[in-house]
Amino acid sequence: MTQRIVLNRLFQLAYVMFGISLITFAVISLSPGDPAEITLRATLGTESPPKEAVAKLHEEMGLDDPWHISYLKWASRVVHGDLGYSYQTKRSTMEEIRNALPVTFTLSVLTMLVSASTAIPLGIISALRQNGPVDHICRFASVISLSSPDFFVAIIFMLVGGVYLGIFPIAGAGGIKYFILPSLTLSVGLTAITMRIMRTSMVETLEQDYIRTARAKGLSRRDVIQRHALKNALVPVIIYMGTQFGWLFGGVVVIESMFALPGIGRLLVNSVSSMDIMVVQGCMLTFAVIIVLINLGVDIIHLYLDPAVRGQGE
Repeated sequence: MTQRIVLNRLFQLAYVMFGISLITFAVISLSPGDPAEITLRATLGTESPPKEAVAKLHEEMGLDDPWHISYLKWASRVVHGDLGYSYQTKRSTMEEIRNALPVTFTLSVLTMLVSASTAIPLGIISALRQNGPVDHICRFASVISLSSPDFFVAIIFMLVGGVYLGIFPIAGAGGIKYFILPSLTLSVGLTAITMRIMRTSMVETLEQDYIRTARAKGLSRRDVIQRHALKNALVPVIIYMGTQFGWLFGGVVVIESMFALPGIGRLLVNSVSSMDIMVVQGCMLTFAVIIVLINLGVDIIHLYLDPAVRGQGE
């Protein structure tokens, strides 16, 4: 029965991907400006590129075709693994994305590790000391964290860790140290929400009947928490963090640009500014595929972790 549920989700995702590809193509196609002329301005370094060159590039880009014909041609190439090539660098879009994706993946993984290693222990401690000083401090810190935009947090980390202390580099890529400040920046808001979810889930779990039964049997407080409460309380936290892992790939756009990390977020920003259509469409589609696949993985994990969800599906 579980396999049928998974297959049903996969079938639904096919419609989702079609909708995302259609929206992505439409947004790019309806954006202001002439992509061919903007591209030639950047590549030739002139404000008035030759009309013959503009017309030729129009034909190469398929800009003279009706939008639905252009979409069908583009979708046909995408299905066969051809995302076109960059009009700026003359390299294939797949190559550009392949070079940038490991940077974004590393940043996302480090962010998740920092967030999980901080938020889960703090959430547990806050729940076990409910309405105590530690709980109030954690909840106050989470409100401040959620109220701080990523770009503001990034500036603070740059000034403190990169300028005043000089411990970490604030721009570029070349090793794990270049990811420290960006991952800390992204983990601030994620840690705050994860901690609150962990606290709420732990508090609710500790009030369940089976926890009272375990205590009545004479189990120690440590055993009750580790063997019974923690396992069940972690389920919503795992689901949330799994979902956020997918969205991190889209959320790194600003942070990668600020820290000059050559990831897919920065590639997207540079491609949008130069109207490099093929790369923009490739980046957007890559974001969509990653998020959709991760959400599918989270749904499958949820099915196996929570019997109630399996029962509803069946």
